[in-house]
Amino acid sequence: MTTQTFPLTAAINLQVRTGTGSLVVMAQDDLAEAVVTLTARSQDSDIVERTVVELTGPTLSVTTPRQGGILDLPIFGGRRDRDAIDITVTVPSGTAIKASSYTADISVRGRCGGADLTTGAADISVEHVDGDLRIRYGSGSCSAERVEGSVTSRSGSGRARFGTIGGSLNAGCGSGELTAESVGGTVHARAGSGGATLGSVRGDVDLGSGSGNMSIGLPAGYPARLDVTTGSGRVTSDLPIEDTPAPSLSKAQPLTIRARTGSGDIRVFRAA
Repeated sequence: MTTQTFPLTAAINLQVRTGTGSLVVMAQDDLAEAVVTLTARSQDSDIVERTVVELTGPTLSVTTPRQGGILDLPIFGGRRDRDAIDITVTVPSGTAIKASSYTADISVRGRCGGADLTTGAADISVEHVDGDLRIRYGSGSCSAERVEGSVTSRSGSGRARFGTIGGSLNAGCGSGELTAESVGGTVHARAGSGGATLGSVRGDVDLGSGSGNMSIGLPAGYPARLDVTTGSGRVTSDLPIEDTPAPSLSKAQPLTIRARTGSGDIRVFRAA
């Protein structure tokens, strides 16, 4: 295990490229220095020595040797499992993060700035993004508790779960479930197969899936136009037709709610 420290005189951003193992980024208030700790999982590996850590201008970068492809498998003489490395980085709160991995899980704790996170096959978890969040992964799952800006999510397969999103949500996946507790902007999501649950929306919604159930919550007082269709399933609405907008919203443009699923139920309900 090795630890490197970098005294801070101004705001920085973080860039990480890693292969197998794990990446944990901890964003903390009132830091005087950034800290990078590298731990090889195998005593027979020199992966720590071959990892480059440097602060160039405002960018702190951590780069491991590139991995990926069938030749990295042990059966073909590759070093993927032997070169697994656990990376822990401590940076100031609000630091913008760009990170990519092959199969290493990515975890961001605390409040970061904007985040762009990519994995081949791994899990991604984020606590608080003070900006926009972009997530891409081949397979695995992702979760983000709070995003002040907008979210863009692309995946081959896996579950995507979000808490509060201040801006819009744009999601696409081959197969997987999409969940968001609250979205302040528009929602656009497509899936080959998989359902969607939106606890509360305040912008137009456009959902489409080959198969899967859909649930959409509308806050009280928001007028809405519904355009929902299922090939085989039921469509239900908990909203009484005679609902009238609150006085402050009576002249507001109605939300447009579109939902299409080949097979599955669609439900529209009153959000808490």
